[in-house]
Amino acid sequence: MNAVARLLFPLCVALVPAARLDAFATLTPEAAQAFDRYVASTEQRLDRELASGEFLRLDRQADVKAKLRKGELLVEPGSQNREGTIKAPNAMIQDWLGSMFIPRATIAQVKSALQDYENYKQFYQPEVIDSKQINRQGDEYDIFLRLFEHHVLTVVLNTDYHVRYSQPHPQHLRVTSRSTRIAEARKADGPYSEELPDGGGHGFLWRLNAYWHFEEADGGVYAECEAISLSRDVPLGLGWMLKGFLERFPKESMMNTLRGTLAAASGRASTN
Repeated sequence: MNAVARLLFPLCVALVPAARLDAFATLTPEAAQAFDRYVASTEQRLDRELASGEFLRLDRQADVKAKLRKGELLVEPGSQNREGTIKAPNAMIQDWLGSMFIPRATIAQVKSALQDYENYKQFYQPEVIDSKQINRQGDEYDIFLRLFEHHVLTVVLNTDYHVRYSQPHPQHLRVTSRSTRIAEARKADGPYSEELPDGGGHGFLWRLNAYWHFEEADGGVYAECEAISLSRDVPLGLGWMLKGFLERFPKESMMNTLRGTLAAASGRASTN
């Protein structure tokens, strides 16, 4: 956004009727099915890559690995779509891939940090404002995260996930997280327990899956996270206002996730 746009944006927002800014959206069965098909295709691809011995995409990119070892965090489209956004009926699917290197860390330390769900509200602030583990059975967890987003609107989301850990090799860790419920708080400044129906609300986030791959090598741990989300499409007449946020939100969330995971895992590495 250039300087002139930044100056005019608050005025433009003020001139839009509140009812239009607060327009809700509904997740349609067609959009949910499109997301499920995309997720199934992605998981099949990840399984094929694992079966072929390709655990990280980074293994094909020695130059990128060198950049990550210098501290760079990389976020790029995870799909063949160069924009990271895939159209769905009345919705948008976004697929982003984040990569980083955690120096001096081990797989065990990374796993310990990831499973510290009570402290996610510390690791991933300001987006995560509450977190807790609900249940555990072996290497499978059910967790709760309360998410906070403020751009044009302030939105609070109560979200549940099922998370599965697996180690196909002692130096490899695979973590799959699938959202099982995403409900928007009825009022961002009211009781968070008062929710709108799952699949309703402003539609900024309806589904979110994340696929982490970690590899211990070169004196640390390489990490890749592919996150796939489903949100509403751009409302008619408000594209100029919300399009940028709806498309930017998952990418910014990925960067926040990388930074938080890096800090949490690095903290364990420094104390051991």
